[in-house]
Amino acid sequence: MNDMRWLPLVFAVLIAFGYFALIMQSKVRLLFATQHRARFFAQVPKRVANVMTYAFGQKKMFKEKGAGLMHAFIFWGFLVLQIRTAYLMVCAFDPSAQIPWVHHQYTLIKELTALVVLGAVIWAAYRRLVTKPPRLSLSGEALLILGMIGGLMVSDILLDAFAYALAQQPSGFENALFFDWAALTDQAARTAAIEAELAWAPIGGTLSGLFTGMSTEALMAMQELMYWVHIGIVLVFLNLLPGSKHFHVITSIPNVLFADLKERGALEQIKDMDKQEKFGVGDARDLTWKQVLDTYTCTECGRCGVNCPTTITGKVLNPKLLILDIRDHLYARERELVVGERDLAGWEVPKYERSLVEDVKEEAIWDCTTCRACSEACPVMIEHVDKIVDLRRHLVLMEASFPKELKQTFKNLESKGNPWGLPTKDRTRWADGLEIPLLADAPDAEYVFWVGCAGAYDERQKKVSRALVNLLREAGVKFAIMGDDEGCTGDPARRAGNEYLFQQQATANVEAMNAAGVDKKKLVTHCPHCFNTIKNEYPQFGGKFEIVHHSVLIERLVRDGRLKPRQQPEGVKRVTYHDSCYIGRYNDVYEEPRKTLAAIPGLELKEMARNRTTGMCCGAGGARVWMEEHRGQRINHVRVEHALETQADTIAVACPFCNLMMEDGIGAKQAQLKAKDVAELVWESLGKS
Repeated sequence: MNDMRWLPLVFAVLIAFGYFALIMQSKVRLLFATQHRARFFAQVPKRVANVMTYAFGQKKMFKEKGAGLMHAFIFWGFLVLQIRTAYLMVCAFDPSAQIPWVHHQYTLIKELTALVVLGAVIWAAYRRLVTKPPRLSLSGEALLILGMIGGLMVSDILLDAFAYALAQQPSGFENALFFDWAALTDQAARTAAIEAELAWAPIGGTLSGLFTGMSTEALMAMQELMYWVHIGIVLVFLNLLPGSKHFHVITSIPNVLFADLKERGALEQIKDMDKQEKFGVGDARDLTWKQVLDTYTCTECGRCGVNCPTTITGKVLNPKLLILDIRDHLYARERELVVGERDLAGWEVPKYERSLVEDVKEEAIWDCTTCRACSEACPVMIEHVDKIVDLRRHLVLMEASFPKELKQTFKNLESKGNPWGLPTKDRTRWADGLEIPLLADAPDAEYVFWVGCAGAYDERQKKVSRALVNLLREAGVKFAIMGDDEGCTGDPARRAGNEYLFQQQATANVEAMNAAGVDKKKLVTHCPHCFNTIKNEYPQFGGKFEIVHHSVLIERLVRDGRLKPRQQPEGVKRVTYHDSCYIGRYNDVYEEPRKTLAAIPGLELKEMARNRTTGMCCGAGGARVWMEEHRGQRINHVRVEHALETQADTIAVACPFCNLMMEDGIGAKQAQLKAKDVAELVWESLGKS
């Protein structure tokens, strides 16, 4: 046993891990100074699968292929090299130790891995210093970490090279790491052992030839130096992590493991509202421990901002900065939250004067369209939307602070049951002349057509409602409507933070639907927001209904031959499809509308650059359709520009609000373009419009 190596190693490890434990205990205490909502411990197999897929497999990283590959190589390489670090620590106690069963094979894998990681580190440094992608924030810390990772690779390779060169010295063999010198009694055995080792070490073996002219003493000194450089970097790196953005190296795996597994379209319900005294998140203590863990885990990669429609169009909200603002607020109040008003010595703990809402900026809270582009892009599964809605809940329900435009929207929803404030008796006027039966008069109906407020009251969307009715009849589908018993699902209220109003509407609808026997039928709707709310959120209130979006049902009817598109719609040749966030990212409906469009003769489908999971929001979600955009470009104008890039003549949509926003953008741009719902295009293709 080499006292010069093992004794200082023990001291170094004890000091490093002791300091690490001291730092971590404060982070853990801060984590649990917040709410302890019990969740996350069910569905263990799915959670483990997520860890393997997203944490170790780095799946989301590959949405941006080049940078994703680079990061994956660094991450995987770092994992492979941890075996090497543990092995080097064992070598302090037994210099001739071997990795059981796969020692030589691991040597080869480790050498190739170190070379790949070194290349990836150089690539990463080049991106930060030369190409400088806008989404990345240049920082000395990031360069330091890259330098340390590169230093680990270089020290590892050189350690091998000096050890192999030392092993080939006549008097240095017994001092070389990685060799069981005591068992070798003659030169032939020694030579054979060296050759066997070098056969699995092409990089270290080749480099060792550069040092064979050095003295035994010099080689021993360089071997020791590289050993301690490697161990030193590992221990320093460990203690840098908790206080830096690279804390995600520690927290990303648990963050993925405990990610929310409920339906993506379901916001968490505030239970027993009549008994609650506080609503939403207005103080750091109101955050859940998982929401705090999210802030620890942000990699600051900026992928959320690159995909966020508000960031793209110059609004205040940047999802990355919102998460960092919450984290910085937590750190600023760490002693106050963990220790309390007075510390153990009785000294008063200074209070942080700014509120959480002030630190994250109230305007940013209201910018969000709840499109989930941020969460979809996040490689470590941070949930942004739930935090924003919780902040909105506090502002609306505790402070009555919200954009002035929402005051009338809330009033309309409460008094008239629709955001337009139009009379309930007019809800079925769109169907005049169509003789659509009410559900009470059609017990044999297979489907209940949930029209939604837009389909019932908006003049443009009434045409879509009528087109869908015609398609259902053409296909021989028996259906009915609920008429005046149908009310707003409450999506605008819930996304705007008015949970109390949402729950009133949801409860009333569920009771009416169950009383009418809707739970024994199938529902179809052309509104993605109604679809998502009924499918994913009404079960919270006892409403379990089978519902399908009209784009999916139309595709089935076309596929089954019950609808047969046979002609090109007039004036429509080149079509680009705009993905609705609430059937796309929320509910994975991407291909059915495209298949339907592809079945229409004469149509050429052209994709926008941002499509499917990376599709850009129209700007209407999160109740934003009822609010003004006060900064930057209008989101729908930018989306229309995306459509114009395809040289399409028609934007196909599958959402009433997308339709509204696209038509508004087309008008503002004075573009030679039109917006049509998938149902309208299919109906026109039947030659019966």
